[in-house]
Amino acid sequence: MGALGATVAALRRPEELYDLLDPDVMWYSDDVDSNRTCNDRDDVVACVERNLARGVTGRFDVLRENDVVVVVRPVVDPPLDGTFCQLFRFRDGLIVEMRDFRSPEAAYRYAGIAEPSGSVL
Repeated sequence: MGALGATVAALRRPEELYDLLDPDVMWYSDDVDSNRTCNDRDDVVACVERNLARGVTGRFDVLRENDVVVVVRPVVDPPLDGTFCQLFRFRDGLIVEMRDFRSPEAAYRYAGIAEPSGSVL
């Protein structure tokens, strides 16, 4: 695992994630619904805080990464419906883009991360 992946995998408290957010970070839903898009750090923090207030907790399992992107599967309690993953794009050590995907393969394609041949995810 590379440095970015290790950083994300080590996150245990929401404040640790907040410290990694660029002030202008964008978080896009898997359907890019503008009503579910976070347009800056404050929006992302508010979204996470709403989930925490509902009792949702969790961590990130790192699936793949490259020099600027980490693809993760959120492991949340209580579990959410469906399986999804997220992409975090970094610049200068901060997350500038967060994007939800319905499958790891879709995130890999978007990020340009090659899948090993014959891999089963």
